[in-house]
Amino acid sequence: MTRDFRLFQGGQVASAFGSVFTVIAVPLVAVQYLGASPAETGFLVAAGSLPLPLLGLFISSLVDRLRSRRRVLIACDLTVAVALGLTIVSMLTGRLSIWALGALVFVIGTVGVMVETLYLVYLKTIVGTGDIVKARARLNRGEYVGGTLGRALAGPAAALGPVVPFLVDTVSRLISAGTTALIRTPERPAQQARQERSFAHELGAGFRSLWGQPFLRALVPFLVGQQLVMGMTLALIAPYVLKVLHVPAQWYGLLFVLLGVAGVTGTFLSELLSRRLNTERLTMVGLIGGAIGTVALPLAGGPVLVAAITAGLGIGLPYLFGAIANVGLLGFVTIRIPEEVLGRLSVSVQLLTAAGAFAGALVGGALGQQAGIVPTLWVACGVSAVSMLLLLPVLRVMRAGDERAPDHAHAAAPAGVPVAEGGDAERPA
Repeated sequence: MTRDFRLFQGGQVASAFGSVFTVIAVPLVAVQYLGASPAETGFLVAAGSLPLPLLGLFISSLVDRLRSRRRVLIACDLTVAVALGLTIVSMLTGRLSIWALGALVFVIGTVGVMVETLYLVYLKTIVGTGDIVKARARLNRGEYVGGTLGRALAGPAAALGPVVPFLVDTVSRLISAGTTALIRTPERPAQQARQERSFAHELGAGFRSLWGQPFLRALVPFLVGQQLVMGMTLALIAPYVLKVLHVPAQWYGLLFVLLGVAGVTGTFLSELLSRRLNTERLTMVGLIGGAIGTVALPLAGGPVLVAAITAGLGIGLPYLFGAIANVGLLGFVTIRIPEEVLGRLSVSVQLLTAAGAFAGALVGGALGQQAGIVPTLWVACGVSAVSMLLLLPVLRVMRAGDERAPDHAHAAAPAGVPVAEGGDAERPA
């Protein structure tokens, strides 16, 4: 891989390392320092999910018109650094509240929409289509390694003081901005022909591309169902681990080390499996495994150490399979969808799944407060099991050969082998 790819990867690893400090610190601070209820932790998860359905299509249309995606990626890192700095000030002055934490995760979520929309297109600029699957797997692996190290240190860092994790994330965002600024690969300008079209036409381009791919069209209902489950689960993890399982706050971040290990394992497996499976089948292996893995979390219990380990496994298994699905699905859309609508299609899928995550977070938080945390986690498992029925149309599409484009050959192409763009038509919480 090139120097610019290594710089991009370095920035992404630094950002992944620092961002998990905030991801872990927000619910920990909310529960331990602000006494947040399940409904309030559900609100925090929903606040992070809201930017995509609220702003996603507008951001995606804007992104596809950008002349310098690199500069916007830098601005995104700097914006998060400023938001984190304001949060630190509010904590030091004693003015921190659930609403302030909600504002922080909303800003991070909004920036995340922008970055995820830019991510695939800018990566394609750096490495080209032929190496996209390999590059994505390597990026994922590096990010998971950075995230794993961050998770191992986030709990002890929070024990030093609630401000420390946010300081670490601030520094990581500045490092990411700096490495991205050093990239020199020239960007292709946005196609001017699109500017003559109406804004409504631009917003609908992603959905039209999605509808034109039978595999994606059949897959979206299942993805929405799984994000509903994910939202319900994320809303309750912090109170479940800290209040139900009575895991010490110092151990909280360590539980998520298994999540990072699972992610790294998933990227290794995805690279191996991609040699034998095309992107559709690789995606299906990951999605089915992740849906089954949700049952492990509510089974956690027993002595504190045993409960902590089993809870970590319950969090990690869906993440392992999710990493496999992520590589497969992103490989599919990157190969099949033209670059000029890649960002908008990516956001169109994310918008639909984020709506599921947003609803799941609110439902999970409210139901957890009324019916109890553990019963709500079992309800989430039931929803996951039922949603697997939505995979039947996907299997029929695959069996019928509607998606028989030779993308497996593309994905397995050695470095330097050009791959035709366009195909039949063209990163989710």
